[in-house]
Order: sequence, then structure tokens, then C-alpha cells
Amino acid sequence: MMMLIGNFFLILGMFFIVFGSVCILIFPHFYARLLACSSIDTLGMSSILIGLIILHPHKNYIMKIVLIMAFIVLINPVSTYAIGRCAYIRGERPHKEEDHV
Repeated sequence: MMMLIGNFFLILGMFFIVFGSVCILIFPHFYARLLACSSIDTLGMSSILIGLIILHPHKNYIMKIVLIMAFIVLINPVSTYAIGRCAYIRGERPHKEEDHV
């Protein structure tokens, strides 16, 4: 049963990462692509790491995976903000809906 749940989280994480990759190609704006990249990457990697915790319930593995997950959850939003802020300062402005009609 635990193997089934762990595999479910692994497949769910891989689905989120593939879906996010497709969204990066589909979205027209830089900021929409940045949002998709950040959100899906954090969600997909968290799901994969939860699946690994369920599949390998050893104390050493759990502590390492929890540290990696905390690092990803804390660093991804900060790096996305920094990239978005730098792009805004360099002149990349958000587009309005009437610009693409």
C-alpha cells in the first residue's frame, strides 16, 4: 500500500513538471512563463520528494529529503522574485490584454 502511494506521488510530481514545461512553451508573456516555472517546479519537486519519503522510510533519507524540500520551497519563490524584479528594472513591462487583441 505504501509503495502504491509513493509511486502515486512520484507520478504526480512528474506530471506537474511535464505540464509546467508545456505551459512555459504555451504562455505568451515573460511573467506568465516565470509564474508557471516557479509554481510548477516547486509543486512537482515537492510531490516527488514526498513520494521518495514514502518509498524510503529510513531516518537518514527522510532528514536529507526534508532538508532538500525546505531548501526548494524557500529558495524557488525568492529566486523567481529576483528574476522578475530584474526583468522589470531592465524594462520588461507586463502586457495588458488589449495589447494582444
